[in-house]
Amino acid sequence: MDMERTSDLHPHPARPGFLAEVTLALLYIRDTRATGRISIRNAERFGLAHLYFNAARLIHITGDKPAGEAILNDLLTWSRGSVRFDAALLVNYETVTWQQAQIFARWLAFLEMGGVMHGIPRARLDGFVHSFTESLPMQPIALPEEIEYYDKHEEVALARQWQRLNEGVQHLIERTVAEEQRQQLKQVSQRVNGVVQQAGDVTQELAKRAFKATQEGVRHAAGAAQEAARQRALQAEELVRGHAAGAAQEAARQRALQAEELVREALNQERRQQFMQSTQRTVESVRQVAEAAQDVARQRALRADQSPAPATGGLGEGQ
Repeated sequence: MDMERTSDLHPHPARPGFLAEVTLALLYIRDTRATGRISIRNAERFGLAHLYFNAARLIHITGDKPAGEAILNDLLTWSRGSVRFDAALLVNYETVTWQQAQIFARWLAFLEMGGVMHGIPRARLDGFVHSFTESLPMQPIALPEEIEYYDKHEEVALARQWQRLNEGVQHLIERTVAEEQRQQLKQVSQRVNGVVQQAGDVTQELAKRAFKATQEGVRHAAGAAQEAARQRALQAEELVRGHAAGAAQEAARQRALQAEELVREALNQERRQQFMQSTQRTVESVRQVAEAAQDVARQRALRADQSPAPATGGLGEGQ
């Protein structure tokens, strides 16, 4: 949208000036809660400013200078130029700082005054600055050093109070107590300081002894804990060894039983083999004996068949 033709939206008898056009463009953004980028160019010398808005809230500033503060400060000096609003140009981040917000507010106030002078109704300009700056970052509240650095200032304040109290007591003694009594008080104070110093020394010595005793106790406790841990480790090791030995013995026993069973099976097989072999040998011997008997019987039968018969008639004739 070319805001150089804003007179069509807001009719005026004559074309508004540059500052009035910028003001009308910003009023359009405010009234419509528009989102987009307003681009302002300086016509007297080179200058460019891009102001990005999200729902009429300033979120980012860029232009011909690297810093947003420099761009806004430059805008304060422009009196001639052109303005253009593009609703399609957006950014998805916010970079406006409280320093930029302060300069932006000054520029808006300047435009508001110029708008009145250029015939923009005051009713339209009511809340012009506030409507654009109410949601922008504000300058952080600077706390007094006494609050920000409370601990440090508290120590200093206590030291000063003690100093003032000592000075007040000193002045009171000088006004109300005679010189001789002050000397006596001074001596008593010195003695008290000596006693306090001795007490401090004794306290330090006791503290050292207590610390040493504590260290010894801690050392003994650590030694006892280490010894207990060592004993427990030994017991655990013995238990592990006992369990391991038992397991090894059981495994050895099982293996021995398995070996014995294997030996038995091997012996039984060997005995069966020997019995079978012996049986076979016996059968073979019997067969051989039977065959030999058969051969003897056959030989005898053959010899019997071959021998001559006895002569009986010849013996009778001789008688």
